[in-house]
Amino acid sequence: MEVWIRQSMPYHTQDEGPMPFPVPGWMWDRQLGKRLYSDRMRFIRRVDESGIDGLIFTEHHYGPNGGLTPSPLIMLAAATQVTERIKLVTMGISLALYPHPVRVAEEVAMVDNLSGGRVIMGVMSSGAQNLYSYSQTVEEERGRKEEAYDLIVKAWTEENPFEWHGEYFDYQCVSVLPRPFQAPHPPVWAPMAAEESLDWAARKHVGAITSGQTASAAKALKHYCDYAAAECGWTPTAADLGIAREFYIAPSKAKFDEMAEEVFSRTQANAYTHMDENPNLKALDKERYAIRRYTYRGDGSGGGREGGRRSLRAIEAGTFIAGDPDAVTEQIIEQQKMTGAGVLVIRPEMSGLTLDEVADGLDLFAKEVLPVVRML
Repeated sequence: MEVWIRQSMPYHTQDEGPMPFPVPGWMWDRQLGKRLYSDRMRFIRRVDESGIDGLIFTEHHYGPNGGLTPSPLIMLAAATQVTERIKLVTMGISLALYPHPVRVAEEVAMVDNLSGGRVIMGVMSSGAQNLYSYSQTVEEERGRKEEAYDLIVKAWTEENPFEWHGEYFDYQCVSVLPRPFQAPHPPVWAPMAAEESLDWAARKHVGAITSGQTASAAKALKHYCDYAAAECGWTPTAADLGIAREFYIAPSKAKFDEMAEEVFSRTQANAYTHMDENPNLKALDKERYAIRRYTYRGDGSGGGREGGRRSLRAIEAGTFIAGDPDAVTEQIIEQQKMTGAGVLVIRPEMSGLTLDEVADGLDLFAKEVLPVVRML
């Protein structure tokens, strides 16, 4: 089993309480911003040295969550210069927001060459925050994403210049340089939960990463595997399956018990409440989930963000992996057994922890837990 680290890269200037959305320009502190990026590059170097398999860069716009990374590709390019071995992952690129997918194909290929073939491209459906930020409609989002993906793959693999006349994109000539370092192109993954996304990923041989409670995640990955076998003529393996989890590790149970309430309560106090409170985002979320199916769950549950809060209760549900090394190892073994996943994505950044403290935890994880996880 591989382990990838999902970075949060938040922008938070208030001593207490959540940041607003959108974050107004007057709240940007230039010196703080410079320091946050400098600290981030040191963190990236430490994660590379730890032996962990992958490092994820997400895409967020206008908000405090992921506020430092509106462009994952710029961060990936910077990371190529301070890392040597770790896989560099986008999770993901919000393809529906890009007016020129050919530009994405070119830039991913550039970073793949700069890294010596360490890029993994994650593509994702655009959430309400990104749709709102770029004035993209829910009705067009899926179609734009899927056509953009097909165009990018053809741009990477077609040996001769070609025309493209699609529903959303039109080119008289496509012939990108450079080509990706990896042949035929970098691996592609997608975070997903909706049935339409799982089916699309199976048709395209795109790896599936899902979150949610362990039982729900297992059902999603089973649906993906069943659909791939029955409708697409191939059989996914563990290497095609991933689960995403919140994460916190302490050196001992006593230290975990001491820190847990403080870390979790502060994280909740500074949570990103705009997704639940902003009327524009709430309306877009409602539209998005109205056109998505989750019938594979078999319990009549619809869409929505499921069980992602960072709390002690979330450990039992499986959305949060936390504890001392022994507890973390036990939780991972159980979740891998239930889901069959070969990739574990963990997000270890929590409010109140410095990046150095997060990196210390990851060093502990790499030493005490990773050798066992490798064998799963």
